[in-house]
Amino acid sequence: MSFRVKLPVLLGIISFLFFIIHFLFAEFTFTHWQNPKGENALNFNLVGVYSSFVFSLSIGFLTYYFLGFLYQYILHLIAHIQDDELPKDIRNLKKDTEEYKIYKSVRFTLLQGDESLGEEQFENKFDWKTNQAASVNKQIPDIQIPKIHGFDVSVFPSVMRYAGADYIRIVRAKDGIFGILAGHLEPGILESSEKVFIHGIISSFGDGIFSTEEILEKLKMALHQFTFLKLKISAFVIPNREDKMSFLHYMDMPIFQFSDHGIQVIEGSGDDHWYPNHKHPLSIADGIEIGDYLVWASDRTLTQFGLTSFEIMEEFVDYLLDLKPSSSRQMLLAIAKKMSALGAERNLTNPMEKLSILVVRRNK
Repeated sequence: MSFRVKLPVLLGIISFLFFIIHFLFAEFTFTHWQNPKGENALNFNLVGVYSSFVFSLSIGFLTYYFLGFLYQYILHLIAHIQDDELPKDIRNLKKDTEEYKIYKSVRFTLLQGDESLGEEQFENKFDWKTNQAASVNKQIPDIQIPKIHGFDVSVFPSVMRYAGADYIRIVRAKDGIFGILAGHLEPGILESSEKVFIHGIISSFGDGIFSTEEILEKLKMALHQFTFLKLKISAFVIPNREDKMSFLHYMDMPIFQFSDHGIQVIEGSGDDHWYPNHKHPLSIADGIEIGDYLVWASDRTLTQFGLTSFEIMEEFVDYLLDLKPSSSRQMLLAIAKKMSALGAERNLTNPMEKLSILVVRRNK
C-alpha cells in the first residue's frame, strides 16, 4: 500500500478512535450524572458540545504534530540518501563546513534538473526517449562541408538536431576526401550517444593532417574498441590523383555511382551492419571518373518507403539520366524531389523526415 493511501487510512482510524471515546464518554455522562428530576437538562446537553469541541481540537493538534514529525523524518531521510551519494572524500568532511554545504547543494540542484526531464512530463515513454536522444544529438555541431580540391559535396540534412537523422561528416584528408554516414534504423538514446562518440573520433582526424588510408584505418581501429551492435556505417576515402575509392560499407542500401553510362551499384562486404568482433577488410571500387556522382542513402530509406535497393535504383535510372545534373546540389535536389513524389504516392506526410543523403561529385 502506498503512502498516499496509508496516511488517509491512518487518520481515519485515529478519528474513529477519538469519536468512539467521545461517544462512550458522553454515554457515561448522561447515564450516571443526569439530574433525577430532569432539571438543568441544558447543562447535560452542553457536556456533549464541550466534549466534541475538546476532541476536535485534540485531533487537529495531533494531526498537525504528526505531519510535522513526518515532514522532518522525510527531510532527514533525503539528507541521509544525499549524503550516501556524495563521494567518499566529501562525505568525510564535517557537515557544517562551507565546502560540504556547497557540494551538496550543487549535487541536489543537478538531481532536480535530471528529474525535471522525467517520463511523467511526456505522453509516453517513446516521446521521453526521443526528447533525450535529441538532447544528446544537440552536442553535435551542424554539418560544415569544407572546400576540397577536386570534389563537390552536398548532404541532407545539414543539421544534427533531429535524432532520426544519421551522422554525416566530410573531412579534408592530406591527399583527398574522407566521408562517413552512420546510424541505426531506429532513433534513440543509444544511437545518439554513438553518433557523439563517432563525431569525437572524426574530429580527432584534424584537417588535412592524415592521408586517406590512415584516416580509414584509424576509424576502423577506434570502432573496434566499442561494442556497437547493429551499427549502420559507410565510411570512404577517395584520393585526389586516383580513380579508386576505398571504403567500409555495412548497410543494406548500396552505394550508387551515376555516370554518363548509367547507374552502377557498389556493394559492400555483404554484411548489413557492423559486427564489433569481426575483421573488417577495406573494400575498393575502381573507375571513379571525373564527372561521376556517388550517392549514399541511409537504410531508413528502405523502411520508410517499403522498397528494396534494386527497386529504388529502378525508380531513378531514367529519371536522373534525363535530368543530367551539373552539380552535387542539383543531384541532391533531384533525389529529394523524386523521394517526395514517391512518398506522396504512399500517403507519407513527411517522406524526407527520416532520410540522410550524401552526394559526392568528382570534378578533377
